[in-house]
Amino acid sequence: MKRPWWLLAVVVAGSVLPVSACSMGVAAKCEKTFAEVAMSVDGVISAKWDCSEQFGGGWQRADVVIEAADKKEAVAVMDAVLKAFAASPDLEDRWSTPQKYKTQDPSIIVSAGDVGFNGTPQVREVREHYGITPG
Repeated sequence: MKRPWWLLAVVVAGSVLPVSACSMGVAAKCEKTFAEVAMSVDGVISAKWDCSEQFGGGWQRADVVIEAADKKEAVAVMDAVLKAFAASPDLEDRWSTPQKYKTQDPSIIVSAGDVGFNGTPQVREVREHYGITPG
């Protein structure tokens, strides 16, 4: 028996919807957890994430502002934030940490490269770097 073409379209569309609905929950968890962990560190003024989880992959973008009078202080706060990310059991290994951290002084910007990372590390790489296993 041959089925109408529109029935196939309905079945395919119906099977895609739950995937994107699940992805929305993971993205919201990513945004909430990263921001909460970052804000728990002394010296973080604001932290906002935008995460996307689509078709088994995704990306994470962040805007983290830290309080620091100079680059040395900014690096120390960023280092503490990275360690907090490593210690959080709610952050997934595959998620990326922020590319850069800003201060209220636009001339002071630091990145994970300032503490020995090559590029923007994933949470897994941060855990390995610091030898931290989340509890």
